[in-house]
Amino acid sequence: MSLESLITGWGPPAVFLGAFLEGETAATLGGMMAHRAGSGGLSGPLGMGGMAAAGAFLADQMWFLTARHLPDRGAMARLRAKARASRLAAGLERRRHVAAFLFRFLPGARIVGPVLLAQTGIGWPAFAAANALAVAVWATVFTALGYHFGLAAEAALGRLAAHHWLILAGLAGVAGLVLHRHLRRRP
Repeated sequence: MSLESLITGWGPPAVFLGAFLEGETAATLGGMMAHRAGSGGLSGPLGMGGMAAAGAFLADQMWFLTARHLPDRGAMARLRAKARASRLAAGLERRRHVAAFLFRFLPGARIVGPVLLAQTGIGWPAFAAANALAVAVWATVFTALGYHFGLAAEAALGRLAAHHWLILAGLAGVAGLVLHRHLRRRP
């Protein structure tokens, strides 16, 4: 089985799930896979970007609706308290529509943002519209970065064998996770 057939078969669902669970790393790897697979279908740049946007959008909607409708006990109470104590809470009520768009681009605000916004006066349709626009821009940027990283890697290293691409994708994933953890730990 070739790498291209693996990407075509499993790449789009993996990017969707990765964007739902994590975010930037999955979208960037999706762009790298799109470069490797070519331009057609779900494995192309538009398809991978769409899968990343759909996964991120559904995750944001899940956190928003969960924070809005679950009782304030246990883990949800702790998450809401953390959201209220964050720097995002200051002045959020006045700028809630702008914040609904911008939280997607703030490190460490992927979960806290929707939870905090659910406690403001923003309605679900307004949040969903702002979030849809934000994830479209976000997925385009990170998928394009991955796509162009794939172009640059191929230009610098030549046509690589399938296992070399898997190693590069794995290293990029590990680097993304390390960076993500480092940014989350910063005060």
